[in-house]
Amino acid sequence: MDVLAATALAGLSAIALVLVRRVRGLLADVADLSQRLGEVSTRLEAAEQDVASALARTEVAETVLLDKGLADEDDLEAARRRFGEGHASGEAGRDGDLH
Repeated sequence: MDVLAATALAGLSAIALVLVRRVRGLLADVADLSQRLGEVSTRLEAAEQDVASALARTEVAETVLLDKGLADEDDLEAARRRFGEGHASGEAGRDGDLH
């Protein structure tokens, strides 16, 4: 009976050791993923700021075109439609994955 108990204890100890190593590996993976998520979050915030800046410049350009009489609302709307159609067709080939 003592041999059986010793064997069972050794087996449980081996399983516990394997599980501890696996948990440590998973914790390291989680730490790595957390760091990568932080980097992606920072890049996303920078991209959002770039988009906001581009939008502001576009609005200023539209205002200047209107004020100078170089374009009217219909011209701007036509340009928006052309850009929107070209933008939508350009993204049709994307699969949605981040690079």
